[in-house]
Amino acid sequence: MTASFDVTTVGPSRRSLLAGAGALAALSALSACAPAPAAEHEDAPAPTTPEEALSLLRAGNERFAAGEAHHPNQGVDARTDVAGHQTPWALVHGCVDSRVAPELVFDQGIGDIFTTRTAGAVLDDTLVGSMEFAVGSPYEVPALIILGHTGCGAVTATVDAVAADPENPQAPGEVADIVDEIAPVVRNAASLADQSEFVDSVVRANTVAVAEALVERSAIIRAAVDAGRTRVVPAVYDLETGLVDWSPAGS
Repeated sequence: MTASFDVTTVGPSRRSLLAGAGALAALSALSACAPAPAAEHEDAPAPTTPEEALSLLRAGNERFAAGEAHHPNQGVDARTDVAGHQTPWALVHGCVDSRVAPELVFDQGIGDIFTTRTAGAVLDDTLVGSMEFAVGSPYEVPALIILGHTGCGAVTATVDAVAADPENPQAPGEVADIVDEIAPVVRNAASLADQSEFVDSVVRANTVAVAEALVERSAIIRAAVDAGRTRVVPAVYDLETGLVDWSPAGS
């Protein structure tokens, strides 16, 4: 009778040993490329001036864009440390776009920044109230960022709607409110032959318009700005480079 055996039970062949060694080497290489674990809670005092807060945001964005994020205040200790209190030092109001998460863009962690978001970064009463909550006592955040981004879908939709009907641009449902907010900026923007460039020019103008409208609209925020406690800053995030342009008006 011919002998038989189950190949799944025999010891490793030279080929399987070599394959295993290769897999281990690949895993080691992947481990070396893996992102650093989230840093534990940083005990540095929170910024108290607009200059200090903006400096931290700029530095965090530069780390993020360079692929060198520290991921501060994202570990277990950070979570438990702020469970009973918070000391945020900035508010970022941005678009709802999934690619522009403020905590990631500025390399910040739990308890560092307030965030509010709407399509196109437009304002409404509840949002302004939320910003006043952050600027008022006890938080008194020294920096309030209006963050737009290149290739914004809400701005693109408004550009298209205004092109179709300049005087009465249309949009479905409550999206019409967003279009109504952005449409005046579209109408006032200088025309450009390239559609994407035109959209981005409107994005820049819109962030400036929102920042100006916020200060004009809110007596609480205006008082904080006039006193030098808070600075309202328009900015635009570049989806491709990961960098934030802090001078969208070109100044």
